[in-house]
Amino acid sequence: MCVVATVIGISAGYFGGRIDNVLSGAMNVMLVLPQLPIVMVVAAFVGQAGPLTIAVVIALTSWAWGARVIRSQTLAIREKEFVKAAEVLGESKFRILFVEILPNLIPLVGASFIGSVMYAILTESVLSFIGMGSPSAVSWGSMLYNVRTSSAMQLGIWWEVLAPCIALSLLSFALALFNFAVDEIANPQLRAQKGLKRWKKMQADETKSRAKTELAPQAALSGEK
Repeated sequence: MCVVATVIGISAGYFGGRIDNVLSGAMNVMLVLPQLPIVMVVAAFVGQAGPLTIAVVIALTSWAWGARVIRSQTLAIREKEFVKAAEVLGESKFRILFVEILPNLIPLVGASFIGSVMYAILTESVLSFIGMGSPSAVSWGSMLYNVRTSSAMQLGIWWEVLAPCIALSLLSFALALFNFAVDEIANPQLRAQKGLKRWKKMQADETKSRAKTELAPQAALSGEK
């Protein structure tokens, strides 16, 4: 999913024109369509899908948001001086895309990848829980499906439900925190806000230190008197 979003987003942002119109139209269509119901319909059509089939379906239906974000950043990077210099030197489009532009998108792609992993895990768990996954596959969703079909809650075996739920919650929470940290590093606005807070703190500390140094001679003079 992240690879598809990166290739489509960077191609639409750099080439522009008709290619951008076609790819942006595809993004808009995929953004309007509800993703989870589409995945459920495709999984129901396939039957009891395994993890690989579910991963392919998620990748084909959930790439639009990441591609939209990468496209907007590529539009800004393609106007930079080093990209213009590479074009003047006659560098190939392939090299400009994957050597000049893509390295500047790595933090953004990393954040998109973490979000995609979190979404894929939750989607697979939902599909397996409602019975559209493979019962033989080992996953937290299949564990919840087995709990539901075996009436474990009616029998009071609550720990069989608690274990996969806690694991899913902790993993999703950890990935969300990691995504926020990567976004804070990759987003220039967040970096600027963090730097501004640090600068204000430094200014406050410097003001306090100056006040202490000014009060020290006065205290010494008053003591001598």
